[in-house]
Amino acid sequence: MFSSILVLFSLLPTLLATPLRVRHDVTGLSASSTESCSDSASATASSTDSAAASATASSTDSASASASTADTSNDLTVVKFAALAENLENDFYKTALAKFNSQAFTDAGFADGQSISDQISVIGKDECTHLSTLQAVAKAMNADTADVDSCQFNFDSALTDVSTFLATARTLEFVGVSAYLGGTTLIGDKSLLVNAAQIATVEARHNTVLNLFNSASSVANPFDIALSPQQVLSLAAPFVSGGCDPVAALGLTPTPQLTVTNNGTVSPGDLVTFGGDGIKDVDQSGLFCNMIVGGSTEAINLAVGDCKVPDGLDGAVYLFLTNSSTPLSSNILNQDASTLVAGPALAFIDSVENKLSKLLLSSSNNASAASASSGKNVSLSTTSGKQVITITVEEDE
Repeated sequence: MFSSILVLFSLLPTLLATPLRVRHDVTGLSASSTESCSDSASATASSTDSAAASATASSTDSASASASTADTSNDLTVVKFAALAENLENDFYKTALAKFNSQAFTDAGFADGQSISDQISVIGKDECTHLSTLQAVAKAMNADTADVDSCQFNFDSALTDVSTFLATARTLEFVGVSAYLGGTTLIGDKSLLVNAAQIATVEARHNTVLNLFNSASSVANPFDIALSPQQVLSLAAPFVSGGCDPVAALGLTPTPQLTVTNNGTVSPGDLVTFGGDGIKDVDQSGLFCNMIVGGSTEAINLAVGDCKVPDGLDGAVYLFLTNSSTPLSSNILNQDASTLVAGPALAFIDSVENKLSKLLLSSSNNASAASASSGKNVSLSTTSGKQVITITVEEDE
């Protein structure tokens, strides 16, 4: 059995050299609809015109008995909210792939830069397909996503080098999973709920691949973490540089923005420090940090001055500041919003070495590439009064 495992490991680079999927056929979507958002960052309404009715009828027909009795008043908001996230991700990968060719990934320390580039391209095409599908769903609801399709994004600080790009992509995909999980709490039409779940699972697969590319645990926890749309908007809005007003378009007020200001990565035993526009004029003394990890029923609640990462944590952690010593519930339906001061911020506690990642790195650059990809602390923040992305990247000493 051991020899079989060794054979499997030896084949991993070869397997990854072939894109995970070479076709993106989606029921009800013609080729032109999946290509249209690749040609335009905004993915205008023309992309929805090529989507067949079968792709959306099941998610928009209210003829079923379950849909007729359910509260579907928030369904369009969820669709537009998801379209904003997919528009952001689609544009992000388009911009990154235009800047970083396969040689850039090889120069960053990967053994086969082309295979990494191919996998990133697959992920980007998925986001394009998701966006086209959501636009078609909105159209079938006699609405559109134009007020979020027009959003423009600033990724300059997120694309300074390959390792910063991969760290940011990992962050976006994990937040995307949390967004779809949280959105399900508002969906009334069960068919639309199924469609959202089908996208959420693919976003999770993207995150697993990017965990691997960042030399982190592929699947750190058995459960993911849901965020409310307001919490996700707090994380996503800083990327928007113009062209739209996501707050007005969605009718949602983002929670006060929070960032982690530690230099370098955050590890068990480290004291977490905070910043961000949401607490710019807030006295942090007397506040409490709350760490939510996958599978927990409630947050780890600590005085902000003693907010040290406990031993044993690995993977993604959402952090909030509250004014209460009562732990924040991990379930967004049970969270006491009245105690929330700011958050969430996202940190990755990469405490477990992923040996599979080493198979992707060139032998001469193994150590340096691993350090480059895992030694980054990505912090999303806004310039006061402006919706502009600033990504602070600190390297370990």
